[in-house]
Order: sequence, then structure tokens, then C-alpha cells
Amino acid sequence: MRSLRIAVVVTVLVIPAVLFAQRPMSLGSIAPPNSLWDKALKEMAATLQIATDRRVRLRIASSSQGDESTIVRRLKLNSTQAALLSLPALSEIDDAFSVLGMPFFFNSDAEARHVLATLEPTLKQALADQGMVLVGWGHTGWAYFFTADPVRTLDDLRSTKIFTSAGDAAMVQWYKENGFEPVPLAITDVAMGLNTGLITAYPLPPYAVMLVQYYRAAPYMLDVPLAPVINALVVTAKAWAGLSNEDQEVFQTIGEQIEDQLWEEVPRQDREAIEVMRGRGLTTVVLDKAATTKLRRNVDELTASMRGSMIPLDIYDLALQTRNAYRGQ
Repeated sequence: MRSLRIAVVVTVLVIPAVLFAQRPMSLGSIAPPNSLWDKALKEMAATLQIATDRRVRLRIASSSQGDESTIVRRLKLNSTQAALLSLPALSEIDDAFSVLGMPFFFNSDAEARHVLATLEPTLKQALADQGMVLVGWGHTGWAYFFTADPVRTLDDLRSTKIFTSAGDAAMVQWYKENGFEPVPLAITDVAMGLNTGLITAYPLPPYAVMLVQYYRAAPYMLDVPLAPVINALVVTAKAWAGLSNEDQEVFQTIGEQIEDQLWEEVPRQDREAIEVMRGRGLTTVVLDKAATTKLRRNVDELTASMRGSMIPLDIYDLALQTRNAYRGQ
């Protein structure tokens, strides 16, 4: 009888743990359904489920949990257990992430990934301080400025009304201090803003622009890459602690594989998207080498003001030192 009671107690204790392990994690993302990023997340979920014998399951909730600020709030409440986050949501978590979005700071994917690898320990800790675990990085492509009228210089850009993510007060202030006219909107309101003239310029990667067809209202693209749009794949510390060490390692490995896949596939998708949009009326504004150099130099002077204000001094200096060392190899 005593052994029977012990068996019953053990069963009662074990069942909730098993059920918790089998409960799918909700992964929030603003990636458009069936886009390259949405498919990559679903592929990761399928691979992870098989690799862990269904102990780890992800339910991908693309474009159904609100904007990224809402997703971050859900993460902090653990009502969403994982997410693919980009700027400015990451900057809301910690100012250090703003270094990834500096205009014209990087010249290539290789350079960006080299700097990112150096910054990763600091950025990981910033997430950990907010109860999140970094699983891997994502890549949305390089942002370009799409505009209603041709833009060739910094002064041309100052004459536009630039879409800025709602809630990113620091970026709005930076734009204003440097003579630009930012218009903060939710990403879901960009189409309305373009169609009404509320905004006349916005920075987004070409593949994303093709999917949502914003180029029809802003048919010019300044053919100078602005910055790579880097994402972070995160899991709440509470959900992560519910996984075994073995499953954590599998999750991390698969996340890194998806990261490599996106850095390879996204640039190709962007190039193809530009060609498709050109066939549908997009005009690319190409600058000669001298004009491009001047534009980059002028913007570099402006972004220096982000040091210590939008971006912590140590992070800015480390990124700059690492980037310059990479270029000097």
C-alpha cells in the first residue's frame, strides 16, 4: 500500500512537468505571413520539434500579436515566450542595440556580422537583464530610402517627411535636431501615410517593400544601402529554464543555422525584388562615387552625435574600433 501511495505522488508531480514541456511556445513576429522570414521561422519550428522528439514546440504567431512594442510587453508578462525582434523594439529593451541601426555605418554583411560578433556578449547581457535569452540573430535585408520624389543629397532628404517608428522618441529627436522632418507612425499605418502624403519617404529593405507594395506611392529608391536590418531571436528566461540543457543546445544550434540561412538568402531576395519593382515602375536613383562619398561623409558627421546620447559611449566606441580594424585588415 505504501509503495502504491508513493507511485501516485510521483505521478502527480511528474505529469504537470511533462505537460509544461509539451505545451507549445508562442513566438511573436511582425513578419508578413508566407514571407521569407515567416517561412524561416516555421522551418525552424518544424526542425526543432523533430530534433527534440516534440519536447520543444513553437507556434509561430506572425502579424497577429500587434506591433513589436506589444510583443515586448507580452514577453515581459511571459504570455508570449519567444519573438523575432528588430529595431526599435530592441532599443526599447536597451539603448545599446541602437548601434546596429546607425545610417551608413556598415559597408557589407561581412563587416556587420564581424562587429555584431564582438558586441554580442554585451547585447546578450542586456537581454538577460530584461529576462530574455538570445538564441540567434536574423537578417531582414539592407534598408534603402524609398521616396515620393527623387532624392540625391542630404538636403533633398531633409525636404521629405520621413517615416519613423512610433514610440522611438530618441530617433524622432535626433532627426529633428539634424534638420529632418520625422513622422512617427505604427508600421501598419505606413500605407495610409504614403497615400495621404503624411509621409513621403521611408527606409525599408526592398524585399519587404515589394511584399507590401509601398513603392507604388513612393516610386524612387536611393541606391545607397542605409543599414542592415538585424533581428534578434529571443526566448523568455522562464521558458528557457523549462528546457533541458540538451534541448537548449539543440534550440541554439538550429537558431544559428537559420541565422546563416537568412544572411545568405535575404540579399538575393532583395536583389530580385529590386528588379521586379523596376519592371513595375520603380526608379532607382544612382549616385556617382563622388556624390556617394560626400553623402556618407555628411551622415557620418551627424551620426557622431548619437555617441553618448542615443548609444552608450562604450558600445559606440567598441563598434567603431571593431569596424575600423576590420576595414584595415
